[in-house]
Amino acid sequence: MITVGLDFGTHQTKVCVENKEGVELNYAFLTFRDAEDRPYFTLPSIIGVKGDNTLQYGFLPNDFDGRIIRYFKQETFYRLASHQSEAVFHSIWYIAYILFDLEEKFGQDFTIQMGAPSDSSHIEQAKQVATIIVASAYRLVEDVFENDKDFFLACTYQDLMDFTEVVPYSKETKEEYGLLVFPEAYACLKPLISQGKISLGMNLMIDIGGGTTDISFFTIENGMPQVYDFFSINKGLNYLTCADEIESSNLDSNVQNQSAISHDRRYAFKLEINNICKHIINNLQRELRLQTSFNVSRLMDALKNRPIVYCGGGSTFEILRTPFSDFRDIKLISHSEWDTKSVTDMDVIRTRKLCPILSTAYGLAISTTSDRIKITPFRDIFAHLRGLGEDEQERTTYGANFGSALGGFSYGDDYSAWK
Repeated sequence: MITVGLDFGTHQTKVCVENKEGVELNYAFLTFRDAEDRPYFTLPSIIGVKGDNTLQYGFLPNDFDGRIIRYFKQETFYRLASHQSEAVFHSIWYIAYILFDLEEKFGQDFTIQMGAPSDSSHIEQAKQVATIIVASAYRLVEDVFENDKDFFLACTYQDLMDFTEVVPYSKETKEEYGLLVFPEAYACLKPLISQGKISLGMNLMIDIGGGTTDISFFTIENGMPQVYDFFSINKGLNYLTCADEIESSNLDSNVQNQSAISHDRRYAFKLEINNICKHIINNLQRELRLQTSFNVSRLMDALKNRPIVYCGGGSTFEILRTPFSDFRDIKLISHSEWDTKSVTDMDVIRTRKLCPILSTAYGLAISTTSDRIKITPFRDIFAHLRGLGEDEQERTTYGANFGSALGGFSYGDDYSAWK
């Protein structure tokens, strides 16, 4: 009856819980308390090694005098760290810290749906990495420490190294823990799709996180996303602020002001995303030429000023919400794209403008029976136009016209011709 959406972030982690026990679905974000006992919906992805070699997770006191470990998620997923590397161990311990709280609250009666940074060609590998981390964390919590969080927190760094078994990946292990893993580029779409808040036609979503940026190109069909490709680049706020090159004892891993964003790195960041957009458009043009005799200008007319939807912590900075290629209708996820009636503490979330930051966790919490994401081939976006040309006067099977030669193009009217 409980589904946990786990958004394990490079800078901070968010957890959203779907509860199906009542008459209606209810969503609530797990709260974490800082050193001064103030509640937050985000937990810094930080581990502090204290002077006695015991560990502290998330919020550290301002006078913390020890070694600070961060960016372990990014190294685990993107640098393809060895299963025995310290980054993998750090990720396991950090997830175990969260599991202790979840099992204290819900027992073992919940399933986890987790996000992973990945492009469409590496999602299976990302699922395996996520499964290894979560399964290994479960083994620590349930088998080694038997749900005794105090015992866990009393262990030294070396104790944890000795106690931690990195569980090898298998489908059986994934099923044993009921774990589903979704690409982060897909997860943040789910709240918008369920509310019918995304425009028909070709859309782009960009999720700018702490360590990665996830991009998805999709359309909406019958109220569900048709994903044609998704991408993940190893650049986020820590790259944009040069934090990845700075050894700092600063405990605050959040970016407080856009003046911290490097001009040169922002240029490189925009260039990489723009190249992805060009790649998408080139694929569309190629398929149109292969399947029809329409002029490519018809496609470019259809792409004019298409929506580009932003979310993630980086999207809260206006300087990073920019148009790319023909995707120029900029939108930022807000409470208006959520089913606000079902979300606990919505007034607080709205006041603090946290929707762009919490959206992926919310999407991950929405129950799904399978994590098999069907990637629709690019060629199918023109399925109902195959064989047609500029001089054709017939209508497509859905009765939708296409192009000025067929009476003028209206994207809303002619969407079904484009799928």
